[in-house]
Amino acid sequence: MAISPEAFRDALSHWASGVTLVALREEDGTLHATTVSSFASVSAEPPRILISLGPGAQVLPFLDPGHRFVVNILAHRQRRLATVFADPFPVGPSPFPSEGDPVVADALAVLVCGVERVIPVDGVRLVLGRVMETRLGKPDEPLVNYRRKYRSVTE
Repeated sequence: MAISPEAFRDALSHWASGVTLVALREEDGTLHATTVSSFASVSAEPPRILISLGPGAQVLPFLDPGHRFVVNILAHRQRRLATVFADPFPVGPSPFPSEGDPVVADALAVLVCGVERVIPVDGVRLVLGRVMETRLGKPDEPLVNYRRKYRSVTE
């Protein structure tokens, strides 16, 4: 019995997930970022994470093995950033510093990673990242994606 993509997406919309902003800076300083909810911890020793990116993700063409990228774990008050960077052509002021790692100010946590592998799976790419550094922001309520909307955990 085959399940339709719509039925699958409907079922998974009931799974609450955190919201991240994955960003990287090219050698020439150009920034690329995209909103990612498909994010998971893989192991603590060594520290590894996994993100799943669709073919249109702005950061995907730049995530080659060894390339540095940042996973910004967003707070509920950063809902606008999640919305802006879910668009392939984000518009508005950059939330990133002009140099260095593309870290979102006041993110709940930041993981600075290096790409270990990019694994193609049926049109998407799984990116395995080795965490090289973590930074913690101020304690706050996380932003979650639940039933196709960004929410706080108290909503």
